[in-house]
Amino acid sequence: MNTKPINIEKPKFSFSRIIRNNRVLMLISLLISFGLWVWFSVEKSPISQAVIPDVPVTFDLTGSIPEQLNLQIFGDKDFKVDVTVSGRKYVLASLDKTDLVVTAITNYVDSSGKKTLQLKCTAADGADDFDIVSLSSSYIEVYFDIFKQVELPLQADFSDDINSLLPNNCILGDIVFSKQTVTVDGPATEINKISKAVATANLNGKLEKNTTVVPEITLVTDDGSNLLYSEIDGESSDITMSIPILKKVTLPASVTFKNAPANFDVDSVKYSVYPRTVTAAVPVDLVDSMKSIPVTVIDFADLTNGLNTFTIQSSDIEGIMTTSETSSQFRITVDASDMSFKTVTVPASKGKIINSNGDYKVEITDNRNLSFRVIGEKDIIKGINDNEIVLTVDLQGVAIGENTATAVVTASVPSGKCWVCGKYDIKISVSKLS
Repeated sequence: MNTKPINIEKPKFSFSRIIRNNRVLMLISLLISFGLWVWFSVEKSPISQAVIPDVPVTFDLTGSIPEQLNLQIFGDKDFKVDVTVSGRKYVLASLDKTDLVVTAITNYVDSSGKKTLQLKCTAADGADDFDIVSLSSSYIEVYFDIFKQVELPLQADFSDDINSLLPNNCILGDIVFSKQTVTVDGPATEINKISKAVATANLNGKLEKNTTVVPEITLVTDDGSNLLYSEIDGESSDITMSIPILKKVTLPASVTFKNAPANFDVDSVKYSVYPRTVTAAVPVDLVDSMKSIPVTVIDFADLTNGLNTFTIQSSDIEGIMTTSETSSQFRITVDASDMSFKTVTVPASKGKIINSNGDYKVEITDNRNLSFRVIGEKDIIKGINDNEIVLTVDLQGVAIGENTATAVVTASVPSGKCWVCGKYDIKISVSKLS
């Protein structure tokens, strides 16, 4: 049985059929319209202008003439300008201040002072699809100078007449600051104008006792002008000002002693002071508790048997403000004539070094025999020999270095019933510990 193949006819492409399809025609029309719109927007868009506001001004001083001359900028550095640009509308629509760089030209800054700098604006990434038309300001004024820092001592001042605030028979003591100086920095030209730093205390009412306040600190110039771009370090806000109020008193003059033997009755020492009284100004809160005023401190190592005489200038009295009524000097006599003495010789090499700086090794190199006078009651010193004597080289508070060649040695008796008069400079060697 013969069968004939069935021929299936493939549809033929027909452009006329496509253009008769309304949906296809609509899609094609939309695509053509969109393409024409994009082309027109890009190629035929009109040139327009726009203002980009608040573009920051940058200062590139790296390797510049000001940097090589150690000149810095002081004062306002935060400059901004508005930049007018031109270009096609679609380009301008996407621009902001990050697309622009405004630079201050510092090529001609070669000295201190206020300088007028020209501004230059460029595209941040070198783009060339827009143009810079103008800047709201083509110049700025900037202060250049060399940085300088100084430390100034504080001087006290008062907003009121301080004497009118003091009680009767009281005077003002030496002002004490928690920090004696302030650090000021700024442009050298301005810093050089400063003559002093003044701490002013604002007081209210009578000053009945020692008072501590927080002063207002100001910088005073030689010509009275205001300082530019100079400031006191922030730490000055923590400075306090203590105002001692002192009362005039007249009290007996006295003497204190140091390095007394442990078992010796210091009160048994006979001494006299002339003049017998001291007129001084003492803190008001101590007046009631003070019975006398010590004019000096006498070291037992300076006392020998017999009559000891010392002269002290009133200006050397520590911790006390003497007044004009006070004698210019005092004569102290210490009577140890009822004491006996005995001379004892001790090798310097027996000395013991105490309070040495841990960075150095200190050794006694003196080979001499040192003679000391032992002072005390006759029955006590009779049995004292060189084995009873202790030599001490105390380096507390002494600046020790490898060039130090001598130190002071003193002697004592451990029993504490007598003392040793005399002290010597002995040879030592100092070496740096590794």
